[in-house]
Amino acid sequence: MQKKSKVTAKDVAKLAEVSTATVSMILNGQSGKFPEKTCRRVLDACNELGYVKGGGVKRTGLDDKILVAITPSLSNLYYVHLVEAMEKRAKELGYGMLAFDTFWEMEQEQRILQVCNSFPFAGVLFVYPSEHEILLQQTVWNKPIVYVYDKNLHTSANVLGVDNIRAGEMVAEYLLKLGHEQIAFLTSTLETRQVIRIRRFEGLKRFYAEQGYDPEESVVLCSPDTEDIGTRVPEGYELGYLLMKRLISRREPVSAVVAVNDMMAFGAMDAITDSGLKVPQDYSVVGYDNVSTAKYKGVSLTSVECYSTQTGREAVDILVKEIEGGSVIPEDGPEGITRIEYFPKLIIRKSTGPRKLK
Repeated sequence: MQKKSKVTAKDVAKLAEVSTATVSMILNGQSGKFPEKTCRRVLDACNELGYVKGGGVKRTGLDDKILVAITPSLSNLYYVHLVEAMEKRAKELGYGMLAFDTFWEMEQEQRILQVCNSFPFAGVLFVYPSEHEILLQQTVWNKPIVYVYDKNLHTSANVLGVDNIRAGEMVAEYLLKLGHEQIAFLTSTLETRQVIRIRRFEGLKRFYAEQGYDPEESVVLCSPDTEDIGTRVPEGYELGYLLMKRLISRREPVSAVVAVNDMMAFGAMDAITDSGLKVPQDYSVVGYDNVSTAKYKGVSLTSVECYSTQTGREAVDILVKEIEGGSVIPEDGPEGITRIEYFPKLIIRKSTGPRKLK
């Protein structure tokens, strides 16, 4: 019997009717240089021929016992809690798990996906929208994938998430009842695919607009997009501290601050204290995620519960069920895809109070 020859990039290029260089560039994260139709033809050709980029291990994989979790930042406690819950549940079900941190960098994400392409794994847990959709599709070729993100994420994969527009509305409603007619939203850049930030901001503005307020005046955006921070943009606590300091120095007429996550809220609270002001007498502060340190007595941060532990465990349950059931992502639509929504819950603590009358 004649031995079957190894599939090469040249074979893919021939079937997709493109050059070998085009195949190489698309599969190495440079898909933005080509039309979507061209990228799609290349990926379809890879799938049809069984091509694995870089000569990596050919994955027969649904009997592999390794899961991959890709997270944007393990400096944020929300992702730490999420990954820890995933690892514990994976162990309970007889699986190992490898966790990767992209540091919010597109280049690092590309390197991680290329590393994943070189060893067998059973499925992927992606806790934010990939910046390299084409490379991701090549890497997880015929592999189950679960997204842990916003409930409105449009994808042909399993999704678990919170309605972040509703979460924003919930915070706005609470603060307006306390008399806070002008608030600030502290966030990292909104010029991004990371829509959680955008939807929380939209939720805040939507509620104020529905109550007859001008949303642009009532919800002040404070982010690297609005501030001259420089080339090195910090994250989490450091960014929250810096943005709050800027807000205070400008004497913005706001009485409450909503941070896009708890880590930034912690930074904002310390900036208020270091400026000789008080929480909540001078500024009420609200965060999102309800991480473990939010409940500490010295912190007592009002925050929106986003159920990291429950989400992490259930994400692994869904992924393992799909792995062991032998199903894969359908090509023609989202039939059979699991979508789970967690309803946000506001946990009220001592960082918020009525607006101070002047």
